Amino acid sequence: MAKVKVSTEVKAPVERVFELFTDIEHAAERVAGIKKIEVMSTGPFNLGYRWTETREVMGRLDSATMEISSFERNRTYTVTHHKGGVLGSGVRIDTTFMFEPVPAGTKVSIEFELHPEGLPPAVLLPLDWAIGGKVRHVLSDDLDDLKASIEKITGS
Repeated sequence: MAKVKVSTEVKAPVERVFELFTDIEHAAERVAGIKKIEVMSTGPFNLGYRWTETREVMGRLDSATMEISSFERNRTYTVTHHKGGVLGSGVRIDTTFMFEPVPAGTKVSIEFELHPEGLPPAVLLPLDWAIGGKVRHVLSDDLDDLKASIEKITGS
């Protein structure tokens, strides 16, 4: 699947934006689409950090175990989770968050990509347009929620 990418500018310094984006324990309070968070890791947000996130998807609750698969403090991190299919097939979903300083504060970009596991990549091609539009909408809503929450917390 082609990557879906959204971005916005948040009126706060990179360090503070990164800190609040990675405050997973409070994500359900800041993102309307997240219904429940269960942290499985102890210690700080870092490579290998895991949690279960529950969202409402098409009228039903859907949970997924998330894991940090790449991490560079105050710059970028990638959240990876898997959605199973039949006979060991499914998809790996990578969502990369990128933070860069700009004059107004921080530019935050989120990039989403599906990787077929055990399936030929062409199997997902017919779904690209349908999934891409929905994913872009969800990511944009999440980003808007986080931006509003951070700017409220930081008084920006």
